[in-house]
Amino acid sequence: MCRKTGSVICRNQRGLYGLLPAPAVAQAMLQEVVATYPEGSATIKAWVALTFSATSRSGGKRRDAEEMSRDLAARLPGLGQRLHSTGAGAARPMTAQRLCEAVRVAYEPRAARLIDEAYSDGAVPELSWSDVGPAAAEAQWDSYRHDNAVSVSWSMSGAPRGEVQSSVLEKLLSPHPDIARKRVALLYQPMDSAAAARLVETDKRNADFRATSSPRPSARIQREQRAAHLTATEEARGAGLVNFGMIVTATALNDEQLPDVEAAIDNLAATARIQLRPVYGSQDSAFAAALPLGLVLPKHLKVPAEIRAAL
Repeated sequence: MCRKTGSVICRNQRGLYGLLPAPAVAQAMLQEVVATYPEGSATIKAWVALTFSATSRSGGKRRDAEEMSRDLAARLPGLGQRLHSTGAGAARPMTAQRLCEAVRVAYEPRAARLIDEAYSDGAVPELSWSDVGPAAAEAQWDSYRHDNAVSVSWSMSGAPRGEVQSSVLEKLLSPHPDIARKRVALLYQPMDSAAAARLVETDKRNADFRATSSPRPSARIQREQRAAHLTATEEARGAGLVNFGMIVTATALNDEQLPDVEAAIDNLAATARIQLRPVYGSQDSAFAAALPLGLVLPKHLKVPAEIRAAL
């Protein structure tokens, strides 16, 4: 059967070939395959964004851009080697062009095909920071519409309890057929040694109180007590402490796909043993926080971190 002409090639008794019209069912099947058969495959990309402060200590002198560039240039080789030793493969710094492309595709998913076609033709689509933002956006209470897509972001409200295996995030990070684009961002913020010491001692006292206040403490309470004691011991030996969180953003190409996207994220969060809540009222901020821009969220909150820590 000829795919383009929709005909059958036959051979008669004399050895001559001819073209006969293909059945209507075969033609309809071929047309449906051409129109609906999926093209391409899922792509997984990973970014690591590191944010450095221009002041070495609180109240110190602020370094200018040239001093920061020299400092970061000396740090980059070591940071790349450490990332490579984690098993993540070869790590290389992103250029401003590649970063602009990543942000542009996040706000306008259909631009990914145009960028890929440009690279396949040997051309580089020149982008600047003024081109990567959305042409129009609308932040709703539980969703965020940007250009020709709509996204929903969730934040982690509870970390996995119990023993955490290395594959706990495998399904959450893997591509899903009901989600056009998905982004999972892990946020880390190192704590200073003084605040870390106070925090681990407070957690240790609270865990001891919960264990001794009950005549028959549960296995979970006992495990939390052991974990608090182990954390306090490691911190006393010089280990650092970090605050961590997670933002999950799922993008749909139209409003009809949103219910399937939300249901898929709910199921994936359960498999990862993570409690996720929609970021109500801050969907646009959560969308930008999950991009590889190195935003430090506590620096952009209305309530300073010092006041929140004292509450």
